Amino acid sequence: MTTPAPLRCLLVDDEPLAHTVMRAYLDRIPGLATWAGSCYGAVEALTFLRATPVDVLFLDVDMPVLTGLELLRALPQPPAVVLCTAHAAHALDAFDLGVVDYLLKPIRFERFIKTINRLQALAEPAVALPQSPAPEPAAAVPASDSIFLKTDAGTERVRFAELLFVEGYGNFVKCHLASGRVLLTAETMKQMESQLPAGQFVRIHKSYLVNLASVERLSGNVLLVGARELPVGSTYRQEVLRHLR
Repeated sequence: MTTPAPLRCLLVDDEPLAHTVMRAYLDRIPGLATWAGSCYGAVEALTFLRATPVDVLFLDVDMPVLTGLELLRALPQPPAVVLCTAHAAHALDAFDLGVVDYLLKPIRFERFIKTINRLQALAEPAVALPQSPAPEPAAAVPASDSIFLKTDAGTERVRFAELLFVEGYGNFVKCHLASGRVLLTAETMKQMESQLPAGQFVRIHKSYLVNLASVERLSGNVLLVGARELPVGSTYRQEVLRHLR
């Protein structure tokens, strides 16, 4: 088996300290990754990438003139991208744009190594694909008692019985689970409603879709679901009452 070539990495970040840290990390793993260049702004990176191919783009988000996300959307064929930012709020955008990983600053070396290993695995499709054929058919033919949700951490199976309610969040939704976990996924409320069993999940508001089995009480225009009080929209009230009789 041939040894894969080191990944050529470009860092785009307006903070000099970020370049110092990342360069030090890469110097510690010369066989896995190598430094291809430094850019301190997104516009500079556009020029660099036109002339120099790279395997991985480590990209900061909050930069002047052009943000990292705007740069990513402007690239016709971006390399593998890893977002590096101090703000967890960008995770949804990262997922929507298909980035490989999302590193929160300050970046720890052990977390950085995990990212490099993931990138190396992706760079070897001939080896990776035969080892993991199961997710494809599972996603295409989901089990009748569950749904597969894509989150920034990967694809996760969620059983209908575990899903208390779905909350609209712009072009995304929050899936609230009985365990207390909340999964963020790039689906709209309309898409989620079409994928969940109609006899079990009911729209109670433009922003809420509820598992009827998790409803504790209806008081006026407020539905108690688990420990949460959710509003019942006037447009949906009659349908909600019909299901609760």
